[in-house]
Amino acid sequence: MGVEERSSGDLKMRVSSYLSKLSDRDTLSMAANELENIARCLRKESFGPFLRCLSSTDSSEKSPVRRHRVRLLTVMSSAHGDALSSHVPQMISVVLRRLRDGDSAVRAACVDAVSSIAVHVKTPPFSVILKPLADALIHEQDANAQLAAALCLSAAVEASPEPDTVELKKLLPKILKLAKSDSFKAKPALLCFIAGIVNAGSLRSSGLFNSVISTAVEFLTSEDWAVRKAAAELLEKAAVASEIPSPAQKTLCVTALQNRRFDKVKLVRETMNRALVKWRDVISELEEDPSSPEVNRRDSAPISSPPSSCSSSNSTITTENAANPFSDTNKPSPRRKKNPNHQDFEELCLVREQLLQIENQQYALLHLLQNFIGRSQKSMNSLGKRVDGLEKVLHEISRDPRVSGRRITHVTCCQGEKF
Repeated sequence: MGVEERSSGDLKMRVSSYLSKLSDRDTLSMAANELENIARCLRKESFGPFLRCLSSTDSSEKSPVRRHRVRLLTVMSSAHGDALSSHVPQMISVVLRRLRDGDSAVRAACVDAVSSIAVHVKTPPFSVILKPLADALIHEQDANAQLAAALCLSAAVEASPEPDTVELKKLLPKILKLAKSDSFKAKPALLCFIAGIVNAGSLRSSGLFNSVISTAVEFLTSEDWAVRKAAAELLEKAAVASEIPSPAQKTLCVTALQNRRFDKVKLVRETMNRALVKWRDVISELEEDPSSPEVNRRDSAPISSPPSSCSSSNSTITTENAANPFSDTNKPSPRRKKNPNHQDFEELCLVREQLLQIENQQYALLHLLQNFIGRSQKSMNSLGKRVDGLEKVLHEISRDPRVSGRRITHVTCCQGEKF
């Protein structure tokens, strides 16, 4: 419904009344709808008072109240757009007050709010959003605040139609240093933010690109599977964003992913293999392009056959050579005669993906078989102990039948409790 023009005092009383009703499950839906209608129908002169109502922080408030205070920022930005340009710092301040919230739903609302602001409020410079969130990311010691700030920054970079690549490039060295700090706990979210910076096209400097690659490769060996997955996703984005990676970069990424592609966690394993395919595709594209400086250098000197990029097994090498008649391993001459055409290259990619899927399935089946054998062995051992116990009881019964009742119960329980 529409909202008549009211004084800031009346607006504050009305908003506070509905916010308090969010604590009651019976009035939650009604109060949420009324607050969203108020946010959509605000006049420009009411933006400031309304945001001041949302910025209040009370530790006694229930989770629905705290979450909806932040959610109203999403409703405002989508409804009013650039009319909120001068109020973006105040909106970001509301988000910053909730970064430490212990409820993940409140922190998720912060991420949604920042994303909506970046999409709909386009007039102010991107640094108005970036700078306060980056300061919170760098200086916060609370794990929840670190996680929420990193996710908010990732959402802002991904949602913004024109992120400030210059500011992101300046910020990146600090972020890379922060990723290696033991005091920073939300490393998966931070690596996602770095991937967003890479995807935004902020890495025109070879030095920064090398730093990103080395950082991602380092985290591929982390004990935390979420960190390994985020590092592999970062390498995947880097492969797409890179223009002409150096031979050292290609070798480092392919070797690291090759060594880690059989990760024990399925999600990580799939991400590793996707990243590995991307980097191999980059190498193949460079080899196909006759204008590439690397191809020109290789054509000016004898070259040796590269190792198969699909698998280290002999069967995989044979399959790849059969699928690609232009492979170097099938050529008698040490020099490259001609490049594979587009159709053969697509067929090779399909074979490569199928081989990776087969390898993943074999690894999963082997893992299941090993677990089954281990459980079966434990069961057999336990069964053997029970049989031995029963034999001892029968032997004692044959010698003295009077101890049969008590002895059978005691021995059976002792021998079979772990079965």
